[in-house]
Amino acid sequence: MTVLIRSRPDLSGGRPNGFTLIEIMVVIAIIGILAMIAIPRYATYLEAAKAEDVATNFHAAVDAAAFAVAASQAGQATLIAMHNVQGQAAAVPVAGQGTPTLSYLATDPAAAATTGGAASPLNFAFIGSTGTNFATPSYCGEVDIVGAGPLAPATTPGAWMNPGAVRPIYISVGVGTTCGENSALGQAIIAAVVQTGMTAAVVGTDSTGHPVSACVPGVATCYAEVGPNGLVTP
Repeated sequence: MTVLIRSRPDLSGGRPNGFTLIEIMVVIAIIGILAMIAIPRYATYLEAAKAEDVATNFHAAVDAAAFAVAASQAGQATLIAMHNVQGQAAAVPVAGQGTPTLSYLATDPAAAATTGGAASPLNFAFIGSTGTNFATPSYCGEVDIVGAGPLAPATTPGAWMNPGAVRPIYISVGVGTTCGENSALGQAIIAAVVQTGMTAAVVGTDSTGHPVSACVPGVATCYAEVGPNGLVTP
């Protein structure tokens, strides 16, 4: 029996396998053009995502304050946010001494953009404190909540709303010029927090005549205030 073996014809015209230098250069040029288009869009997407996260935190703080006011009217004390210190490990709440409504372990999504350089390894989203006015956030995206101090037997420091409260809860967030390392992110946060309706681009006045500054480009902080009657300004 005879087996015939036929060779395949060379259809390449004698051309060697692989790519020519011109073909490789064309591919590299196309990749470069696509990268020039995609990278700025990706950066814009990241800024928008971080701004939305900050706006969500700000919205959560206002909602938590409003909830605390409702609980106060029912005779209950509420720890809204613990008094964490940026750059230091958070203290674990002690049972029976107050558990915060807002997470004491949540991190600030925009802290790295803060004016003056990179953020410290530990940056909290919410900082609670005691006082009678707004606090100034140290970091881009940081949300500060100022309320009353704890009543015995509670001892956890932070922002509280106690039964029979007669003063507001003050809420502020680092935006705009606080985010000097990334001004675009700072402006995106302003737009995002205004869009939530928890703050406004015009000056507001609460029920006690206390002014609440406008959230507009050029500022470093945006504000909201929850009165002891539960009303939010602006």
